[in-house]
Amino acid sequence: MMKKGVCLLLALCCLLLLSGCTGQKTEEARTPVSTLPPAEARYTAPDGDGMVTESREYSIYLPGRDGLRLVSRSVLLEAENLNDAVEKLMQQLLSYEGDKDALAMGGTKPLELYGTHPIEISGGVCTVNLTRTAKELKLSNYYKNCLAIATTLCELNDINGVNVLVEDESIPLDTPGYLPMGTLMGHAGESLPVLWEQMEAKKTPMTPTNKDPRKNPLNALATLYYPLPDNRGMACTIRMVNFEGQDPSQLAVALMDEVSSIRRSLTGGQSFPELRDLLLRDPVISDLPDGGRLMTLNLREDAESILEAARTDLACFAASMTYTLTTFIPDISVVCIRIGDKPQTELKTPRFEPVIALSGMVRRSAVEQFLTSSVTVYFARNGILCECERPVARRSVDSLRAQLCALMEGPDETEREGGIAATLPGDIREDDILGISAEGDTLLVNLSENFRIRIQEQGKEKEPLACYSMVNTLCKNSGTKRVRFFFEGKQEEYVAGTIYWAGEFMYNIGLAEKGLG
Repeated sequence: MMKKGVCLLLALCCLLLLSGCTGQKTEEARTPVSTLPPAEARYTAPDGDGMVTESREYSIYLPGRDGLRLVSRSVLLEAENLNDAVEKLMQQLLSYEGDKDALAMGGTKPLELYGTHPIEISGGVCTVNLTRTAKELKLSNYYKNCLAIATTLCELNDINGVNVLVEDESIPLDTPGYLPMGTLMGHAGESLPVLWEQMEAKKTPMTPTNKDPRKNPLNALATLYYPLPDNRGMACTIRMVNFEGQDPSQLAVALMDEVSSIRRSLTGGQSFPELRDLLLRDPVISDLPDGGRLMTLNLREDAESILEAARTDLACFAASMTYTLTTFIPDISVVCIRIGDKPQTELKTPRFEPVIALSGMVRRSAVEQFLTSSVTVYFARNGILCECERPVARRSVDSLRAQLCALMEGPDETEREGGIAATLPGDIREDDILGISAEGDTLLVNLSENFRIRIQEQGKEKEPLACYSMVNTLCKNSGTKRVRFFFEGKQEEYVAGTIYWAGEFMYNIGLAEKGLG
């Protein structure tokens, strides 16, 4: 009887041990993958979007009183994003009254910003628009002041080059009006007289034997604005361009060649035409009654159909040409687009407001809406994440919501043809983002119940990519370190069963293609 009791006791112990092992394995199977352990519940789900401000020290550069170098001064600013930082830096720079070593910008003719949107940032390029007062400066002093602006802004990590315009026009750095200033870089510590001498050496020499700017080659940095595929607007980049001469027509054709080259280098851009081949004749320059000059581009009758075959509409072409030509070629403030000899008075496009161009004349302000910036989003290819660039409105590039919305759009046609797939369900919308804010280096993302259900319906296999496409996209573009998710204001431990959603997620390059990040 005792032996039977002992046997029962041993059997019971074995059963308990086995059940304990089984429970442990079940828990291990549910152990969160690629996420940090649950942190204290010290965060509240955001209701709406919050702004993140950062107070830090910046440098502004002013012309030195000795005329030899730029002089730096430190300022403490609180900025929400790059655009905010640039605007506040320019306010500080242009309002600085000078001191014993530094001159005020413009000297006795204070410089001011021009227009409703005097500062444009896209693709690492910042364009600053000044009022007409800047034209009253001696050319060498104007150049030094432009260098001060460029050096101040190029101190920022996300600014690689600067253009300075005066009431939407590029100012020539020679008296005849041929020499472009081009895109400027930072020149902290360099000799201002030497820089001016180097610029003067590029001028067309006005001698009895040589008065023709067409015979004077030029190498200069230029900002090229190119139309994006599928009529998504225009983006920009900086290139060193070789010009055969300094006549405005030569400058325009060389710039068009560079724009063609950039567009053909994009994925699926091989069919984009040589833009110079669309011209009926060389670009024509004429004076405007109210000042400035007009450049007319007369295109072939079939130009519009050729562009459309290359997934570009006439409106995006006109926008990119207007911005490229007015930014670089001196005194050009308007571009006229004609097909044959007929001016294009209305440019329609599916993604933007129609452009009304009286007599075919297009100004920068009319096509400002086309200028985009880009964010990096993570889609999927072959079961892992891959980086793609996605255009967004340039004033929204710092918006966390805009970054997630760009991810929600999914890959375009060309990307899909290359095997790239969406990571998020196709039936979620911006309204499913209930709020985004930041606490220190952690982003808090509050998503809807519909968002949770759709991820659940996608299944376990797609869940990690859905999660980390959001995490990587937000961390890559914002510079923050981690992301915490909420659904309808509450944290959920599991959605589809693979990811433990109640933890904090860090940027995970291990789920992405090699070489990214």
